[in-house]
Amino acid sequence: MGEVDKGGGGTIAKFLANYNISVLDCGPAVLSMHSPFEIASKADIYHTWLAFKSYLESQDNV
Repeated sequence: MGEVDKGGGGTIAKFLANYNISVLDCGPAVLSMHSPFEIASKADIYHTWLAFKSYLESQDNV
């Protein structure tokens, strides 16, 4: 089991969750992340934006 599989991965989300802050840890698909040349699909970036927008709009009604 890798570090990411333990929950929280390498982001700060797990630390914020310890303070009872609701966190959503997600992002666009990226090929060769943390390499000198990262590649992301324009469609993936757009659909990630749509997902974030939808999520944030749904939080206004909570």
